Amino acid sequence: MLYVPVVPHVPHDPPSPRTRELAGLLSRVIEEYENHHPAVTGSEVRAALAMATRTSRGGTMEARAVAGILAGFFVLLGGVAFFVMRGGSIDVESLPMVAVTIAIIALLGGIVLLRRVSGR
Repeated sequence: MLYVPVVPHVPHDPPSPRTRELAGLLSRVIEEYENHHPAVTGSEVRAALAMATRTSRGGTMEARAVAGILAGFFVLLGGVAFFVMRGGSIDVESLPMVAVTIAIIALLGGIVLLRRVSGR
C-alpha cells in the first residue's frame, strides 16, 4: 500500500501590532542603509539580520549550550553524590550512563568553544 504524506495548511494568526511595528522599523533602517551604501547585497542584509537575531535578548544558541552544560554538570554531580552515598562501589551497569553524561557535557562544551573561536 502506498502512503502519500500530506501536510495540512495551518493558518497562522495575523502578526501582532508589535511585530508589525518592528518589521516597519527594520524595513526603514535597511532602506536607509541601502541608500547610504548602494553596493550592499541582499545576502549581506540577510546575514546581518541573522546575526542581529542571534545576538538579540531572545537567547542565543551559545546560551542554550551553556545551560545544557550546566544541567549536565549537575546531573554528573548528582551521580557522584549518589555514588558516594552508596558506599563508593561501582557496578558495570552504571558505567554506560556515566560515559554518556560525560560525552554530552564534552559535546556541548565543544560547541560553545567552537562558536566562540569562530565568532558566531
